[in-house]
Amino acid sequence: MARFTRGRIGALGAKPEYPARLLNYLAVKLAYRLGSIRAPFLPVTLDIEPNNTCNFRCPHCQVPYWSKPASYLDEERFAKILRQVPRLVRIKLQGMGEPLLNKHLAGMLKLGEARGVSMSFFSNAGVLADETAAALAGLNDTEITFSLDGASKETFEKIRAGGKFEKVIENIRRLVAARGAKRDPVLSGWTLATRENIGELAGIVRLAGNIGLDRLTIQTFLSDWGKKDMKARTDARKVGQDSEALGAAVNEAERAAREIGLDLRISRNDYYTRRRKCVWPWTSAYVAANGDVVPCCVIADSATAKMGNVFERDFAEIWNSPAYRELRKRIRNHDLPGYCRNCYLDPD
Repeated sequence: MARFTRGRIGALGAKPEYPARLLNYLAVKLAYRLGSIRAPFLPVTLDIEPNNTCNFRCPHCQVPYWSKPASYLDEERFAKILRQVPRLVRIKLQGMGEPLLNKHLAGMLKLGEARGVSMSFFSNAGVLADETAAALAGLNDTEITFSLDGASKETFEKIRAGGKFEKVIENIRRLVAARGAKRDPVLSGWTLATRENIGELAGIVRLAGNIGLDRLTIQTFLSDWGKKDMKARTDARKVGQDSEALGAAVNEAERAAREIGLDLRISRNDYYTRRRKCVWPWTSAYVAANGDVVPCCVIADSATAKMGNVFERDFAEIWNSPAYRELRKRIRNHDLPGYCRNCYLDPD
């Protein structure tokens, strides 16, 4: 989710054009604190989906279970979105598809960087040609995160259905080599802890270090995407966040990280509550490849919740549309829509 640390806030003032963005950020946070139904300031972060197509069929993902027309963003349409939300600090150029399937990806990342926006995207690393690796290695303010959900071929390919373990590792190594001794772009790994791979978390840590990644994050929360038909599929793979098995596996992973000197981060879902409400409707949004605006990346499907379309209406108009005002009101009053309940400890 889109959140800011003290370091990120400090970075806003590091360039001459950033003071206005910092003021916008502070105003956005104030609107959230006040629970304003009408948001007087535009978001500081966005998730923008470059394409909705994927070469994998992961069983915990919603993509294998929907049928949508293929949609790809290009530099022109990406720039149109940027013009509508001019004070962005960060963009995750990521959605439900595999970004490396979009031939315009590197160009869009460069365009974002040129406008002073920190960029990032996640990839399954199933496809990565030498030319693409060279283009990505030339980025200066981007983080590229690879999904590493198994330390063994058997486990990885069970979770990342359609992927080839050896090819994925080869592709990641190719980008690490193309970057060379530079510190940018940041290359990281991300592991979704499930019942299938909990026994390999320490092995994944060692694998991440072996292939030259800068850090690894282990995520312990598995979303049901706000869909009843996905809940059974995701519940079957979830590991209880308070379970002894997960605690032991995480402890082992942390020991392995210390041994090899890898930066390991544990992402436990910080559930919202009646007192601490979701920040998304005030601070960020998810824009699908076809321009549909969705409230957040945990929904990531306009068939579940659509607020408007940036290629049909200006984002500022959508941001304070009746649909968005109603959503903010319901979250403020703890009258949660069904698709929001998955993220709350006390949804009732």
